[in-house]
Amino acid sequence: MNDYQENQLLTILSDFIPLMDGDIIQGISPEVGDLTRQKVLEQLRADREELNKEDTSLVGWQEENIQLLEMISDDDFQAVVSEKIMMTEIQIGHSLFQPLSDNQLELLAEQLNSQQETASEKALQVEEKTKQKSSFLEKMLKQFR
Repeated sequence: MNDYQENQLLTILSDFIPLMDGDIIQGISPEVGDLTRQKVLEQLRADREELNKEDTSLVGWQEENIQLLEMISDDDFQAVVSEKIMMTEIQIGHSLFQPLSDNQLELLAEQLNSQQETASEKALQVEEKTKQKSSFLEKMLKQFR
């Protein structure tokens, strides 16, 4: 997924993740735990049926969003959902349209780095377990040779 597609997905998720009061973010939707690429895709398709077909720019934008969701993987979708949740948590009490401050950007960077470190640690643990299993299997096979 390129940067444009990620930004497009972040925009789509703005309708699903934050709880809003006008343009002020009040919190995270309680339904975010059940949010999947398929559910968002189904909602966009249902919304498309309700659109005024004469508004070609809105219909075209909706089609682009649907195509994006059809194209990306579930893993890419969940990664962007996690990013959007972090961004939303940082913006609680602020306008959705207000750019992140330097402090908010630093906090977001720290959270993303921490998340990447955790993912790297888990990958190393999986790799170590795989090595241990294969060496155990090698020992077992040597006995039969």
